[in-house]
Amino acid sequence: MWQPFLPIAKQALTDPREAATTLMSMGVPREALWPAFGLFVVLSALLGASSEMLRPPVQGIALAPLPFAGVSAIAGAASVFAIWKVGEAMEGTGSFQETLLLMVFLQGILFIGQIIEFVVWIIAPPIASLMSVALLVLAFWLNLNFIAALHGFPSLLRAFGCLLLASAGVALVLIVALTVFGISMVDMAANA
Repeated sequence: MWQPFLPIAKQALTDPREAATTLMSMGVPREALWPAFGLFVVLSALLGASSEMLRPPVQGIALAPLPFAGVSAIAGAASVFAIWKVGEAMEGTGSFQETLLLMVFLQGILFIGQIIEFVVWIIAPPIASLMSVALLVLAFWLNLNFIAALHGFPSLLRAFGCLLLASAGVALVLIVALTVFGISMVDMAANA
């Protein structure tokens, strides 16, 4: 089932815009996307819980796996919607289904990176810290290129504008979601 996506994942590391175009042309049905989205939310929550059990306690707030999965699902769904709608407002051509496909694919790539980071952390924690930074940079780069391909933007600058506005919207949604789970931004700042 996952085999057709592996070459595209490799291509995404060298030519992310072309990989996104290839992925969108595959005709992946919407019915397959929501379960994949849910799967990555659950797997990320489990990986996060495993990391928390093995790592020494740090200051700050760590969500239990279930609330973490809930907040991740809300943030992910809000991201998909925001990138689609903001891009549409900027005269982009991407559809909701294509946005969901690219964001699920991005989460899959990042999840593989997080697994590698987790294994490296067990062996050499300082290197894992560098990997965390590298994963953030990779996520940003892939996201920009995926948004540009999705909406047919000629430049990454326009994709950056879309990502920036969408991120602001998602941040507002997250503040509400964290409040629903009983965590205020003041608590997070006080415990950081």
